Amino acid sequence: MKTTTSSNSKTNKELVKSAQHIQQKSTFISEADYYDYEAELVQEKSDYYHLRYGY
Repeated sequence: MKTTTSSNSKTNKELVKSAQHIQQKSTFISEADYYDYEAELVQEKSDYYHLRYGY
């Protein structure tokens, strides 16, 4: 299998900048924040059913 690389350094620099931008945009939340968010969703669902169906 033949591997080719781009000799265009401008294109390579743009790809590196793009990858760095993507890495900066992606954020990770802590485990505690995740479970807080899940609890909020469950509470909203519970409130919806309570109001909608009188549970």
